[in-house]
Amino acid sequence: MKKQIIKYWLMGTACLALMTNVTSCSENDYPDNAIPSVTPNEPAEITEQIYGPSNLVRVSVHDPSVVYDPSSWSYYIFGSHRAAAKSFNLMTWSTVDIPWAADGSNNAGNDKAFITPAVTKTTKGGQEVNLPAFNAMAWSAKGNAEYKIDGNMWAPDVIYNPMMKKWCMYLSINGDAWYSSIILLTSDFIGGPYTYQAPIVISGFYAGENYKDTDFQLATGETSLPARYAVGDGWGRRYPNCIDPCVFYDEQGKLWMSYGSWSGGIWMLELDENTGLRDYDVNYALAGSGDGVTVDPYFGKKIAGGFYVSGEASYIEHIGNYYYLFMTYGGLTAGGNPDDYNAGGYQMRVFRSENPDGPYVDSKGSTAIFNSYQLNFGPKENDGNRGVNIFGAYGEWGNQAVGAWAERSQGHNSVIAAPDGRTYLVYHSRFQGQGEGHAVRVHQLYQNQDGWLVAAPFEYTGEIAKSAQIASEQLISADQIPGNYKLLIHNYKLNHLTKALATPVNITLKADGSISGDKTGSWSVKSGTSYITINLGSDYNGVMIEQTLEPQNEKAPCFTALDSKTGVTIWGYKYAE
Repeated sequence: MKKQIIKYWLMGTACLALMTNVTSCSENDYPDNAIPSVTPNEPAEITEQIYGPSNLVRVSVHDPSVVYDPSSWSYYIFGSHRAAAKSFNLMTWSTVDIPWAADGSNNAGNDKAFITPAVTKTTKGGQEVNLPAFNAMAWSAKGNAEYKIDGNMWAPDVIYNPMMKKWCMYLSINGDAWYSSIILLTSDFIGGPYTYQAPIVISGFYAGENYKDTDFQLATGETSLPARYAVGDGWGRRYPNCIDPCVFYDEQGKLWMSYGSWSGGIWMLELDENTGLRDYDVNYALAGSGDGVTVDPYFGKKIAGGFYVSGEASYIEHIGNYYYLFMTYGGLTAGGNPDDYNAGGYQMRVFRSENPDGPYVDSKGSTAIFNSYQLNFGPKENDGNRGVNIFGAYGEWGNQAVGAWAERSQGHNSVIAAPDGRTYLVYHSRFQGQGEGHAVRVHQLYQNQDGWLVAAPFEYTGEIAKSAQIASEQLISADQIPGNYKLLIHNYKLNHLTKALATPVNITLKADGSISGDKTGSWSVKSGTSYITINLGSDYNGVMIEQTLEPQNEKAPCFTALDSKTGVTIWGYKYAE
């Protein structure tokens, strides 16, 4: 059960305007958020071949989390600091305002929205119990006397909960010194207004009686604060900073939330499908000790990171036979400041598991969990560079990512296995010469013959290839493949302090299956499929597709492939002399 595919029956005729590229419907155009068993024909299926680079309309949403609203045939992205946008086709984006409801107002200010939870009771062990009257803003203010809520509403994730018949927003309320929380807000409509319901998980109760303001006692049954939490500044090595939620249904319909950032790693909790809140009937038995705790009675189960190793923005999506865990390593800025140990370097890394709560490993078999501090991004030789490096900073690529617009520090992504039969990677990117300005980009994802994800080399501009076609059709005929190519190698070891980035070299794929030029080797295609293997001293397994070299409407055969032994990916596109 995918979190983004909740089926509506669209009644009436008002939304037929969508067929002519209107990008939204009024909430009054469909009745009561009814949920039927049928999905109407979607415009993406009808008009998918008419799009091109001219449809690319940019938007700036930091930490974009994507969700599909079947009632309006629109994709929404929700980001930090109340940024949000929507699109009919994942190319033409327009910003939207998402209001809060509080104190009788459907357009409440940030300083009013997270004070009084609407839900005061829940169940545990079949009994009704009280929830804390948790003031999320006041909690986050404990870490800084000059705290302001504006700018501290981070990385929401939105799903539709069919049991509640509500859109559920899981939002980070960030504070200094780990005084952060993830809270639930709900709305009848995807565009809001959203009302604060209750807290999900809270960090920072390491001193005094602060834990009594949280749901710690309810969740664990412990009536005093154990010594394991009284660690002060050591919190960041052992326990999570409660931000960056990702909420998803597994294939059995169970609701989960991954969360966390740097600090003690990424953790997982089971949620209650009926309330959207924490499932207080699930117990987590303490495992590990000291900074090596892997299961905690309050925070749940650790699935990645730890010991203050970089890593945030977990996102989990089930594709094919696996749950894929995306994380972003490194610092979020464009880089170039040698005085900042965290300067730049955002890179998306991918792990996978057969189970929603892990264990997650990369293509080399390395675990996503760290057992000591290691530097896991940048140019140094170390064991910390883990995860499939789906791509990183790059430039002089095609016609778009060139010069000052070369991409760098891409990350905090989300993924959607969409109703149109494609899988999309949605992320924000900074650029080589645009300061800290950022914008959203969307690439298709495919599974290679080993079941690992590889990203299309260029942005999605309406290409018609669907995920299922890769294993069953040869989308680029054998006689179209030979020719001159630009080859881009996405390696782990870019020096982000110098704003280094990957740039292409020239190779030729010859008709006899050999490769010459700046790199040499061989290539082959699996007959009847779009799987390609590029050997450049080791095998890169990937897919061969056609893409548009935006911003011109120029088509080219392209490949994207992964060396599973190293976790390094390559891109290529054919060009004419």
